[in-house]
Amino acid sequence: MKKLGFILFSLFAFTFFIFSCSTKTFNIEINKIGTYPYPLIEPLPIKVGVYYGNDFGKFESTEKVEMKDATTRSTAFTFIYNTKMGKANIALFDYILSILFEKVTPVQSLSKGSDHKKDIDLIVEPTVQSFTHISPTDPTVYGTNIILIIYAINFYLPEGEKIGSWSIEGGGDALPRLNETAVVELTQMAMREVAAQFITDFCNQVDIKKLFYNQCNQ
Repeated sequence: MKKLGFILFSLFAFTFFIFSCSTKTFNIEINKIGTYPYPLIEPLPIKVGVYYGNDFGKFESTEKVEMKDATTRSTAFTFIYNTKMGKANIALFDYILSILFEKVTPVQSLSKGSDHKKDIDLIVEPTVQSFTHISPTDPTVYGTNIILIIYAINFYLPEGEKIGSWSIEGGGDALPRLNETAVVELTQMAMREVAAQFITDFCNQVDIKKLFYNQCNQ
């Protein structure tokens, strides 16, 4: 009986050790922005060039979330989220710009004097400022999982002069623990919020209002 008890205790200790040190990695690729409503607005009479940098189109993020053991308060489980969302970034701003402006032209560089910029009023360069998971680390707390995205959008004159920058934050939140499906859905939720802010507040940006006052007030 003592021997059986020792074996059971050893198995329990081994199992606890394995699970207490476990790491689960999620490899997630987001290529689409989901189903978005198409706002019924008149496009602004502004011809926009859009520049997508290499980092923007190939954006990747690695986030580590460590779960605590309810008794010992030490790290019991580690979740690693490797998220690729470069294609979704481009899809998001293709969607935003096509709705808001009468003409959108891809721009291959921000260098001055390029011929393809002659029929452009403004160049837009979106970048990812941050992509963050916020998850409860205490298993005894039933908390909310959050994904926050901050895009920094740079504005340039066709000649290449930077005239301003605008940071837009979008968030998605849910109660279930973050798995692959939840990360995709919360990221798309955050992107919807960014799209709504950009479309609503573009003309309220100080530098834009000065430069395109007539177009924004038609």
